[in-house]
Amino acid sequence: MITKISGKLDSIKSDSIIVENGGFYYQIFVANNILNKIRNTKKSGDDITLYTLYYFEGNVGKGNQIPRLIGFLEELDREFFEHYITVRGLGEKKALRSLILPIRSIALAIENEDKQTLRELPGIGSRMADKIIAELKGKLVKFALMKKTESISKDEKMYDFKDEAMEVLLQLDYRRVEAENLISSALKRNNKINTAEDLIKEIFKQRNK
Repeated sequence: MITKISGKLDSIKSDSIIVENGGFYYQIFVANNILNKIRNTKKSGDDITLYTLYYFEGNVGKGNQIPRLIGFLEELDREFFEHYITVRGLGEKKALRSLILPIRSIALAIENEDKQTLRELPGIGSRMADKIIAELKGKLVKFALMKKTESISKDEKMYDFKDEAMEVLLQLDYRRVEAENLISSALKRNNKINTAEDLIKEIFKQRNK
């Protein structure tokens, strides 16, 4: 079981990063918000540590299982994910793709039975949102009580929240022109938006109407 990897950042892909450790290169899949943070604060050759979850992807019966690593910058985030994927029908791949909001926000939505927020997450929808609430409510209080924000570096403050939202939409297979239109429309509807999280929520709120 590989639970933690420390090494040098080799490269950043569309949905994962490559970390070099002792001459071995590990592909580690990460959520969009983590990918954006790494892209904005790290460069090739920088030290990086990820708390990892090791699993197999594929069909057991057909014998084509592929080993995968999922990584998180905080150990508590990995612990939340381990709870999250216990929901029936919510596998590792779908669960990771849905993490476009901070862990605290998702945990709060579950504990508050905020179905609207959950159904706006990519790949979730109304039925899965109901299942998540039914199976996890009452189990995620400590994650809902996590600190709202971490210390933000100068580089992160300079990072345009619209660029971060754009990265999320591109990762979700929207074309750049379409993503630009969605961002523009959302900001016209609500000019008080000043974070990527609120911008993404506004976009998906309109898409799901």
